[in-house]
Amino acid sequence: MDTFERQVLGYIKEYDMFGGVRHCVCGVSGGADSVSLLTVLARHRDELGLELHVIHINHMIRGDDADSDQHYVEALCEEYGVDCVSHNIDVQKMAADTGLTVEEAGRKARYDAFEQTRSRLSDEGCVIAVAHNRNDVAETVLFNMARGTGLGGVKGIVPVRDGIVRPLLSSDRTQIEAYLERNNIAYCTDATNNEDDYTRNRIRHRVLPELCQINGQAVEHICSMAQIASDYERLAEDMVYRFLKSQGIDRRKSECRWTGEDSGSQKYRVDMDSLKAEDKLVQELVIRQLVGMVSGGLKDIGKSHVREVMKLYNAESGAGIDLPGNGRVYVEYGQLVFAVACADETDRADTSEHCSSVELVYGLDKMYTAPGGQMRVRVYDRPAGLDLTKKEYTKYLDYDRIDKCLQLRTYEKGDRITVSADGASKKVNRLFTDAKVPADRRVRVPLVASGSDVIWVVGLRIGEGCKVTDSTRIIVELQYIREDNEEEQR
Repeated sequence: MDTFERQVLGYIKEYDMFGGVRHCVCGVSGGADSVSLLTVLARHRDELGLELHVIHINHMIRGDDADSDQHYVEALCEEYGVDCVSHNIDVQKMAADTGLTVEEAGRKARYDAFEQTRSRLSDEGCVIAVAHNRNDVAETVLFNMARGTGLGGVKGIVPVRDGIVRPLLSSDRTQIEAYLERNNIAYCTDATNNEDDYTRNRIRHRVLPELCQINGQAVEHICSMAQIASDYERLAEDMVYRFLKSQGIDRRKSECRWTGEDSGSQKYRVDMDSLKAEDKLVQELVIRQLVGMVSGGLKDIGKSHVREVMKLYNAESGAGIDLPGNGRVYVEYGQLVFAVACADETDRADTSEHCSSVELVYGLDKMYTAPGGQMRVRVYDRPAGLDLTKKEYTKYLDYDRIDKCLQLRTYEKGDRITVSADGASKKVNRLFTDAKVPADRRVRVPLVASGSDVIWVVGLRIGEGCKVTDSTRIIVELQYIREDNEEEQR
């Protein structure tokens, strides 16, 4: 057996890449890396217990050269007795249509095609094998470091993850090409790989060779560092997982996916004192993960976002910041609440439909739609013996003390309510805070206002400016009826 094949098979065994699976979808471009991977797997398919399914993507960028690569891969698969399906995808058009770079579009096209076949065979166990090698790891680490990254980027490319295996990660490009030469196996050379138009090519042709001039084992050392980073990240992830679980958040469950999509309540709460008691690194990683869970993923979530969230440690209840991707985090009585903002925006949209002006006409008895229920408004002469007993959801106003027509709406920034006979006022937001009304529910509390003055915060308090006095002649009766048809008489 060739020494290269023995090395690759040993790596496969070390990471149990094909344990419990019958099928392997192998991506083959025709280049040296993927041809060597296909050759090893084809020669040892019986030993590995695999059925191979090759997928080739013609990116339709290089014209006749791309077609030639496709024909070569198809002929090689026929020689090896392996099924092969080729996909012709206009990657440049795909990039233009989606706003992706050509590199990103090409990668998406490949993995979409791989996954399409893998999902069809998943009942019998199937993984995707791709031909990343140690040089790819080094290039990825350098690329991620240059653009800014944490341990997740420094660790580079992992051997097994999410149904994708990489059997060549223990090998470098020199070993791969030497193996093919020893066995007289031809491979295709993509001319664009020799151009520096793409970021990775510049790292491959300029940066990495310079590092190898400094130390001939630069690639090996970078890969070793990546492995150490992977071990440290795994330890840190376990610490983060344990903390989140202590807060009732199990991100390994389906309803707590990293993307935050369809995550049940779409809110995650953590106790701030418990979080601050953790090591600073754990705090940062916890916050970053929670931001990712409500912001559509971790892409582009960096230190700056984490620092802004940590500033909320000393903020008042109700304070918050918007996050990328419609996420939001706010303080709520000793907790940090991470929420998918679209849920709150939906609430706001619903309540805005209910916020209509109510012009009081003498003698009118009418029902108005209000957030969470209905508001009944009646105007009548003050009867003898009017019962002004305090009731939570029925209030009486002096019609003549109302300067402007009443408006039924919800909270707006800057709202104030008069709290004493001398005209002293209080922020409605402070009223919510004192009453421990959660920040996400404040937009659903009905308010009755006269111009910029709030007359009644339903369920909390009535303002002093329009209260009934001994001289009141005309009564405005406001009765809030909840959706559950309970008319509170307290």
